[in-house]
Amino acid sequence: MVFDKNLAAGLATGLAVGLGATITLAEGLERANLDVGFMFNDGTVAEFGTGRVTPSLPATAAGLGLDSDSVAKSFTVSTFSTKMDIGDGISAGIWYTNNGNGVSLDYGTLTAGTVPVGGGSGTIAAELNMPSLAALVTYDLSDNFSLIGGFKRVTVPGGASVKTFNDTNNDNALVGGAPAVDLEPTLDTGIGGAEDLPDATSTWTLSDTSAAGAVYGLSYARSDIALRVTMLVESAIDLSIDTTGAGGVAASGTSTASVGDAVSFAFQTGIAENTLLYGNYRISKWKDNQVSVPTVVGLAQLSDFDDGDSWSLGVARRINDSLAVSVSYFSDPGDGNDASELSPTGGNRAITAGAKVGVMDNADLTLGATWSQRGDATTANLGAALNKSIVTTLGAKLSYKF
Repeated sequence: MVFDKNLAAGLATGLAVGLGATITLAEGLERANLDVGFMFNDGTVAEFGTGRVTPSLPATAAGLGLDSDSVAKSFTVSTFSTKMDIGDGISAGIWYTNNGNGVSLDYGTLTAGTVPVGGGSGTIAAELNMPSLAALVTYDLSDNFSLIGGFKRVTVPGGASVKTFNDTNNDNALVGGAPAVDLEPTLDTGIGGAEDLPDATSTWTLSDTSAAGAVYGLSYARSDIALRVTMLVESAIDLSIDTTGAGGVAASGTSTASVGDAVSFAFQTGIAENTLLYGNYRISKWKDNQVSVPTVVGLAQLSDFDDGDSWSLGVARRINDSLAVSVSYFSDPGDGNDASELSPTGGNRAITAGAKVGVMDNADLTLGATWSQRGDATTANLGAALNKSIVTTLGAKLSYKF
């Protein structure tokens, strides 16, 4: 049998990174996750990819007048990576994306109660696109084992914002038995009746800030059967963000947020002539990595992220010297109960299909699409119901070998 050790790297990795197959198929605020497969290409290689993500997340909440075709907005993810050999068994590389983590949501105009008796009109919205940059080094311990090390830096761009619909005229300062501010954009049935209806929009605008965390792992390879198994660990990254608050219960001060830590296992192996099996298993920790903002009574948590795990499995096959195709299946068995308003979906199931075309002797073009069906969800605070949610991704990646 004949195996091409770069076939899966060109298809499996190319589609996941270049086309955004992992975009919105992940936990917390994850959009495009780091994949180090490009570090194992031969020689010096540069890759550029871009993907357009189009969500359809219908949401309803009768008590607040919410009936939206989609509370999530379309966005674009672009990636760049390059790798070169710098010594005997040592390679260095850089990976960048303009949208590694983020959220683009708009619940539209919400109305609670009858103005001016307690309630009012407002909105819930968030716009945040966080670039990520990773610098990596691989070192060959032997013909089979390689070490991976480096760091990943994430950035919150200035001007990113989040809005919530809050109760500001509630005289009852004790919510749930503890000093708190009523941040729930729902009808509070247990305290004060109409006085507990949300009545104003609170807005927080974030300033530019960055932070970094470690990336490290181990890879095992057997070139005779095109086998490679890679374990990658990404540490959590904590962010302290200068924030300007306006309206409602918002205050100026310092917001806190974290990018969750993760462990991923990726593999590829030849299973027949010109045919490869590939897959990935990822464990993401977000339960202890929430988003909190300053309010008139102190920091208040906005998100309700959970830990989660996901897996994918696919097959890539070379048709001829200029064409190869692949198809893969993705599953995230997440629970849609009490979903975060910032990530309002349940479990995910997705299919990705693509093709890699040789356009020159040293250049390849990868094209593909991902179709994702989301599980039904009910959000934790708003109580919005989201059903029959679909996300589609179209994209392309160009690889050039020097």
